[in-house]
Amino acid sequence: MKNDMHPDDVKTISHYQSLLNQHGENYRSLDWGSRESQKKRFEILAGIGVGPGDRVLDVGCGFADFNGWLIEHRPGIEYSGIDFTPGMVEKAQARFPNLKILNKTIFDLDLAIAPFDYLFASGIFVFRQENPVDYLFSTVKTMYGFCTKGIAFNCLSLWAKEKSPNEFYADPTNVINFCKTLTRKVVLRHDYHPADFTIYLYR
Repeated sequence: MKNDMHPDDVKTISHYQSLLNQHGENYRSLDWGSRESQKKRFEILAGIGVGPGDRVLDVGCGFADFNGWLIEHRPGIEYSGIDFTPGMVEKAQARFPNLKILNKTIFDLDLAIAPFDYLFASGIFVFRQENPVDYLFSTVKTMYGFCTKGIAFNCLSLWAKEKSPNEFYADPTNVINFCKTLTRKVVLRHDYHPADFTIYLYR
């Protein structure tokens, strides 16, 4: 990890480390409303078409819960994860000692371990305060540059009727328009949660 981290990254690490200290290895440490909502997002992300033999990278992997879900529902995936919260990486590596779980951001990713068939990101944009749209777009562009088949990511939606303060809600239309500058093969999922959307980008 770089020493000159963005203030938003420092705050996010502090937030999740505090939750981890409070709740331990629990979905509440990841700031999900429920285990069910976390699993629903995994189901939607995997809907991009990931299957046996695919090499995937989970960006902001937390405890690598997505890997646990994939083992049960999409066996045969070669999973790797990155997360910038050291405590999360430590817990994930202890849980899955045979996996490659790195304390990195997508922008620090070593090209030696890329490319991947698919990259995924779930819940990593919610606390961005400074230029959140630029951060979202740069992250998506970087992720797409590492994939051979596609990427899937989710965001809180500006279309939500109710919003929590100090959280970033992206405009799905704006995000789709940006994604179309990378590929015309874009799918929007806004049908599974009232305040959340997922986008697939394909090669």
